[in-house]
Amino acid sequence: MKRHLSTDNKIQTVSNTFNEAKGSMFLGRGFSYPIALEGALKLKELSYVHAEGYPAGEMKHGPLA
Repeated sequence: MKRHLSTDNKIQTVSNTFNEAKGSMFLGRGFSYPIALEGALKLKELSYVHAEGYPAGEMKHGPLA
């Protein structure tokens, strides 16, 4: 319990980094792709921030043929 409570400062630091972000991109490959889509959807629903989920391979190289 003590270890989990001590992560509060780390969470604050990370959240301050993304506080002013205009949007977010969630990347996933294989079984992680639907999780990336769901993460983007949850961020959109909860914070009204633009978010998209993409397959990780398409981010760097464009659509995979």
